Amino acid sequence: MPVRLRGAAPDAAALSTACAYVGPLSPYANPFTAGDRSPSPTGAAMDAEEAVDLFATTLRGPVGRFYADEFAQALRGLDLMCTCPLDVPCHADVLLRLANSNTISTSYSLEGPPMPHPIMVSAAEHLTAGEKRRTAAREDAFRTWGPRSVEAAARYALQLLGDEAVTLEWETLGLLSFEEHHQAFASLDTVAGQHLELYYSDQGGTESITLRVSCMSCPSQHVREVTSLEQLGQLLSQTPAWQFIAPQDGGNL
Repeated sequence: MPVRLRGAAPDAAALSTACAYVGPLSPYANPFTAGDRSPSPTGAAMDAEEAVDLFATTLRGPVGRFYADEFAQALRGLDLMCTCPLDVPCHADVLLRLANSNTISTSYSLEGPPMPHPIMVSAAEHLTAGEKRRTAAREDAFRTWGPRSVEAAARYALQLLGDEAVTLEWETLGLLSFEEHHQAFASLDTVAGQHLELYYSDQGGTESITLRVSCMSCPSQHVREVTSLEQLGQLLSQTPAWQFIAPQDGGNL
């Protein structure tokens, strides 16, 4: 059974037995070394065992599997030499198992799952960071939804109804999809059992103001869109409040 030896490339070449050098600068070298930053979420420096396990994990991946097949064919039946001391973990042990039994194992296989591929860790870190950003944005939107709704209602009412719109006292109304839907209301009056309110809505950039006339003693409600100050007057003329709005005309147009 082939074994692991310690030495440099010239030492392997000088041996009379069939031996391949797999240490640093060879085609079979471990690209991961002790002291390098681990690709795990902790990012701590790796020891020799972790570096060897990462080498084995990489060879099990979809790209590494291609190299594993090449390594197995080239190294089968050969002793393997590396510069690592014989009493510490070395990737040559992984290559020996691969070349002679076609298996790739890690020292962690009995303790838990293998170390994930670096790209998997990176993807998880980016996902976590993205979720934190989105959560923060949602929380900020929730906190500012009310003030933004009131501000938007006041601005649009001024544009639609003129300077007198500054007298409207807008309030927030519930909470819908606060990320894209603003809404607010301004109470006008309650006359003869009817409550009159203006409702502002901005859904996906489409703004509107409606006059809602609700019956205080029944579930009926009439809703009409307001398109101008004059048209609001026409809507109000159809309510009992008109006689108080324009008493000089006897409540008639």
